[in-house]
Amino acid sequence: MQTLTVVPDAPAASPSTRPQVQVHDRASDELDLLTTDLARRVRAGSVGEKEARMAIFEAVFRTGIIGAETRRYCHRQSVARHLHDDMVEAAVDFYTRKILDLPSVEGATGDSRGRNGTKFFDLEVFAEGASAAGSIRQALGDYTLMHRTLLRSVRSARRVGQVVSTDLLEGTIDAEGRLAGLMHELPIEPDPAAEILEADRTARLDHVYEVHASAAARQRGVLRARIDAAAIRAAFDLPELERPVDPEVRARLLAWVDDDEALALRSVVALVLPGRVTDLRAERLGELWAAFDADQLTELAEHEYGQRMAHLLVRDALADRARPGRPTVSRTRVAVKRAVAGCGVDATWGAELTAVFLEHEHEARSAWDPDRGVDGPARDAGRYLRALEAAAGLPGAPLGRTPAEVRDALARLVVDAHQPARRADAA
Repeated sequence: MQTLTVVPDAPAASPSTRPQVQVHDRASDELDLLTTDLARRVRAGSVGEKEARMAIFEAVFRTGIIGAETRRYCHRQSVARHLHDDMVEAAVDFYTRKILDLPSVEGATGDSRGRNGTKFFDLEVFAEGASAAGSIRQALGDYTLMHRTLLRSVRSARRVGQVVSTDLLEGTIDAEGRLAGLMHELPIEPDPAAEILEADRTARLDHVYEVHASAAARQRGVLRARIDAAAIRAAFDLPELERPVDPEVRARLLAWVDDDEALALRSVVALVLPGRVTDLRAERLGELWAAFDADQLTELAEHEYGQRMAHLLVRDALADRARPGRPTVSRTRVAVKRAVAGCGVDATWGAELTAVFLEHEHEARSAWDPDRGVDGPARDAGRYLRALEAAAGLPGAPLGRTPAEVRDALARLVVDAHQPARRADAA
């Protein structure tokens, strides 16, 4: 099967030069050439349409064009930030069904025809030289599709607590669809030789599957992405990436990887093959992989789905955490108050530390709120960093001796406050 290759080494002098646009254009040209070639071969009868559509599907998702164009539309139309990930997933699901001609409901024969009866992703059009990348960009800039169809479905799903379908290669959605799709895309099941060398790996992966399926059910946005990243780390025995303390740094790096989905993998290649990647952004992202050893980095760099895995792990390290509910926030305040008792600060100081932490580490609104309005108050990174430094300077350092240690301690308190029953059992 003919496939599209995206070269991982894309030079960049500085973020302001935006070299990722050049990579994206080159990938788009390759996608157009591949699609035109396959469409003409389908017309000539030398390749089956199903096989051609699968090859085009794989090529489209290697370019990252759907995620990039969907986020670009969301920014341009001021779609609320907490909806961006779900919009990307809705667009991915939409184009998966259109490109592969999958049924949208059980019993249907296909879903690639538009309302006027013509093929939505018509290979005959591409055989005449039309641009596949241009077609995708035009569709993902269309108000009717993006606002009246995808955004409306995302908002409706949020109101009733459903999960937008991202079960990419299945025509139906089952209760375990989230991890079933993930396991299909990231084939972490061991081969027979690996089972002989590590007899308990299958059982461990089955446990990962069960835990993830339970945890991801009915979750949304960044929380679901975090669960996906945790499943990958568990399956491949990987540590967590370093999460920058400065929220402005996180936002800048996140914008880089959102605009160039191959950048995360290039940052891994830059560590595995020093001097091979001349991209300053990739070098900067390389600092996130500090906890990974040489073997883990090499496995990720050489894995068939390394780009997808690296991108998910990096986004998880940089993205805001899911906004905790009011009971969790209240329990966190109490835990902070107890932790700093005897340090010469009052309850107001602890409450302010908790508030500034949540403002800069978590989403401004809960993903379960059906109508959140604006994204929330403007962040002040300097104020946040000063608060962490002040906490690090408390007598006895109950929350840690550095801003990073304080941030991690507060993050653990939020997790514990979110799971009071499990915390009580552990005690």
